[in-house]
Amino acid sequence: MAINGTKKIQVPWKRVIVALCFLMINIINQRYHTGSGLDGIVETFRDLVGVPIAVMIVIHYKWEDFREYKIPYLIWTGVGILGGILFWNLSGDLIYFANDRITVILEVFLYGYIVIHTFISVVIEKKYPKLNKKYAILWLVMMLLMVVSRSTYIWPLAFLIMFGCFYLTDYTKQEQDDIYQGMLDGIILSFFVFQAYCCMFRPFDPWDNRYKAIFNNSNHAALFYCMVLAVIGAKIMQIYKKKAHWIWKVWYLIFAAAVYSLLFMTIGRLGWIVGFLTGILALIFIAHLTHKKNFIRNGIALLLCTCILFVPVFSIVRYTPALFHHPVWFWGEWDKDRVHAWDPWDSWKYVDMNEFMETALGRIAISVSELFSSSPFAIRAYAAEPNKIPMFEAAPDGFTIRKTIYQYYFEHLNLFGHPYSEQGFQMTARYWIGHAHDIYLQFGTDFGIIAMILFMILLGWGAVIAIRKFWKDGNTKAAGSLFLLFVPCVFGIFEYCWGVGSLTIPVLFVLTRNVLCDGGMEDVCSSEENNR
Repeated sequence: MAINGTKKIQVPWKRVIVALCFLMINIINQRYHTGSGLDGIVETFRDLVGVPIAVMIVIHYKWEDFREYKIPYLIWTGVGILGGILFWNLSGDLIYFANDRITVILEVFLYGYIVIHTFISVVIEKKYPKLNKKYAILWLVMMLLMVVSRSTYIWPLAFLIMFGCFYLTDYTKQEQDDIYQGMLDGIILSFFVFQAYCCMFRPFDPWDNRYKAIFNNSNHAALFYCMVLAVIGAKIMQIYKKKAHWIWKVWYLIFAAAVYSLLFMTIGRLGWIVGFLTGILALIFIAHLTHKKNFIRNGIALLLCTCILFVPVFSIVRYTPALFHHPVWFWGEWDKDRVHAWDPWDSWKYVDMNEFMETALGRIAISVSELFSSSPFAIRAYAAEPNKIPMFEAAPDGFTIRKTIYQYYFEHLNLFGHPYSEQGFQMTARYWIGHAHDIYLQFGTDFGIIAMILFMILLGWGAVIAIRKFWKDGNTKAAGSLFLLFVPCVFGIFEYCWGVGSLTIPVLFVLTRNVLCDGGMEDVCSSEENNR
């Protein structure tokens, strides 16, 4: 409908819904990593991951689909209600917290309808996307190995059902674009929502002079900022491909510089490295897309903009929370020496610029010293077995710690994985190592060597496909998918900051569809031009 000769503005409501879903995934990520573990918050939010995924599946459905085959849905409604009542009354020993039990019941009830719809679409109506069969078989084998492993985790079975239905949904090209763009928009929206909350209620105090933002661990904050940088890189690729107005390039340059400033404030060495490499990768891709030798120019512009913005960004983080009187601390953070509502804006408890720079530069100096004084190839360290004498009397340098952890977990790999109760060792009297600090070793420890190898193959295969598609015709979706894949895969080499409730796991599974399904990697810009 046109009014006075003008075109009707169409709101991409599916893209908006997907963006809100990823906002929810980021909230789940935040609560999963900051909950106390004493009130069911961690378990409840961990198990809520299926809700936004279900919404992204259901937006494809039409009401007529349910009316045409209503008998199976009616039967499931009755079975689901009865099963939910029985589960609520009988699962107290299995799921202690009532809020988590409610979450599980609602999700199983919801996915019952989705499984029925997927079965009807695939088996009866023969409607499903064309699949990359080799990739699909490897993914299915990996998931089945995770399900039957000794890990005792339930989430691999849940993800097999959730994302199996997601991959078999025959989205249109426009819907595939809405999911991809909504994912990018949702992560950016989450950044602004979280950072606004931090600037009101999360004062930057000198606990260890490392900025934690919306988390209680600086590594989690650094990983989130790196994911935001990957999204910015994906958006910039689209801006250059569309040859959009220069103001958008300036906006994303300023946005990236602000995020780099926040990333620097986390004083996370791994975050710094991953953020730097992500920026280098984006600059290389931009230079290839534009066929110009602008790599150095764009890099200098980004560096200068970051240096200029660092002082105002630091000032905003330091002084804005002091205007509010309700500081918020998460699990394990509260201390009498932290900022409280009655502390003045210039309290000694706040971090000042000199304290922060001394800590940041000192950490760099320590890293360089450890690198040259303790070569990882010259260290010979063995982890203590559980419940035995600790390996070290005091915490050694970072390189020794990492090599000791990796050596222990590598030596304990097997074909069928380990339950959590069989993992970990005592490094020092006060330092228990509970995970591998490496996503690949952790996958192998949890689910077995074969599952770990398949996991690595699928990630590498997806990266190769994305690089080839971009290098061939400047595919912006391929470039953006690679950036989002790159961050957790590199970050995961030295940290296990993932977990089933993390942002990175759903993102990786969503990106897998771009490789798995024919047309999933179609360029967003080209698709938009065709739709016009």
